[in-house]
Amino acid sequence: MDPLDDYFEYAMDLNEQQRADLLARLRDEDPGLAERLEHALTQMVRNPDFMCQSAPAPRAAGEQDRVHAVTVRVGDLERATAWYVEHFVCRLVARDERRAVLAFGDVQVQLRLADDEPPPLTIVSPDVAALGPSTRRPDGVRALTLTDPWGNVIEVVDRPR
Repeated sequence: MDPLDDYFEYAMDLNEQQRADLLARLRDEDPGLAERLEHALTQMVRNPDFMCQSAPAPRAAGEQDRVHAVTVRVGDLERATAWYVEHFVCRLVARDERRAVLAFGDVQVQLRLADDEPPPLTIVSPDVAALGPSTRRPDGVRALTLTDPWGNVIEVVDRPR
């Protein structure tokens, strides 16, 4: 896949200053890609949400990012679900053979079988596009997966599903 596609989609969610910063960084890292991206951006329709998806609400002054979901690995999904429901005031909102999702107010705890891939922490940040090349999922949510220096997987989304 051509990296121009990823950078173009990413740049569509940036404001003008953020796009200028991205192009400046790319001019140092990959001048050819920077030139192609700049050309593509000058030819685009000036609609920051060109996929006709609603944009997330802008961040209010002083508003912090918030945890949306935490995934916990468990060895026995049935027993783990029963334990959490017995010990905490929460609600089971989804269940299949590999995971159970419990709602703790606005935060979801996803119980996943231990042999699944590394569990992510999901953080809602309306500024996800400023963190790096992100993608828009079919549900309209812009998402980016990061790995912290200790190997923890973090999914950053611009809004909850």
